Amino acid sequence: MKLSDIILIIGLVILGVGAALSVKDIEPWADYVLITGAVVVIIRGFIRNHEKD
Repeated sequence: MKLSDIILIIGLVILGVGAALSVKDIEPWADYVLITGAVVVIIRGFIRNHEKD
């Protein structure tokens, strides 16, 4: 697996945890976790653009 694929999986897991926290109404932490997951997925895009095939 490429590094960008691993980072994508980690970002999606973080987003899933954030979604679960928002369903449980743990408000301040859910927002932080969702933002962190989104940032990880965006960083993955930059890494993927700079990877060699």
